[in-house]
Amino acid sequence: MSEAVDQTEVEPTSRELVFAEIRRLKLEAHVVELEEQGFTVVPNAIPMDMVEKMREVILAQTADKSGKALDLDTWDGGNLREGCYLLFEDPVFEELVQNEYTIALMQYLLGRSMVLSTVYSHVRAKGDPSLPLHTDQWTLHLTNPPSVSVANYALVDYERDKGAFAVVPGSNQWLRRPVGKETDVYANRDCIPLEMKAGSVVVTAGNCWHGAYERKVPGLRLNAAVVYCRSYIRTQELIREGVTQEMLDRNPPRFADLVGVNNFLGFGREGPDFSKAKALHGRWD
Repeated sequence: MSEAVDQTEVEPTSRELVFAEIRRLKLEAHVVELEEQGFTVVPNAIPMDMVEKMREVILAQTADKSGKALDLDTWDGGNLREGCYLLFEDPVFEELVQNEYTIALMQYLLGRSMVLSTVYSHVRAKGDPSLPLHTDQWTLHLTNPPSVSVANYALVDYERDKGAFAVVPGSNQWLRRPVGKETDVYANRDCIPLEMKAGSVVVTAGNCWHGAYERKVPGLRLNAAVVYCRSYIRTQELIREGVTQEMLDRNPPRFADLVGVNNFLGFGREGPDFSKAKALHGRWD
């Protein structure tokens, strides 16, 4: 008599789930770029109505913090405040942090238990200096794979003389931070501008050298920098502490994982709730 065949279905591993999503979105070439170059650009990652809404929200916060009336196309005064804690400014940012292209690539870099660290905007104008080359992984040692990575959404067209994103291809392989003249986007001969249309996103591994060129013409260069990190890294903003039940109710269950609500770390006298350490299987299907 032949033995009965076990019909139990084998659940896919996290690795299989991550690569299935990459294949579904046809991001294989972008994964290769992340490995080889430390960055990759996905054009048309978000629609223009989202871009326009985020511009409006960021400009309103920046104007309020800077005490100045701003115009996206003609501002010529420099010295403006950043946009930050943007997740809590408008629900459009809740949608942004769950963008499927970015999530798929970030899961590849950081794992499926990653959490959101900050949603920030660098508001750059004529007269601002270039942003020196740096890495975004703020832990003591750089690692590969990284523990922190960033998705930088262009909210205006990026051009070199309009403050384009600057990057050193392949710098993710060196596992060190730039020093001295290496930090100057103009003096570093390996540094290149990433020119792209509004709505594009550049995903950078946390060990990749990047910065920004000086904006040399009137108007503002706006972005939305969405930072993710591994679940044991301290987040830049108080994300979990600011999340409301209303935010959780209007988003899918995976949002709670992303903002750290289901992370058992950070407990008090009551002790840890290990039920929150459950596997994230199915969350990102």
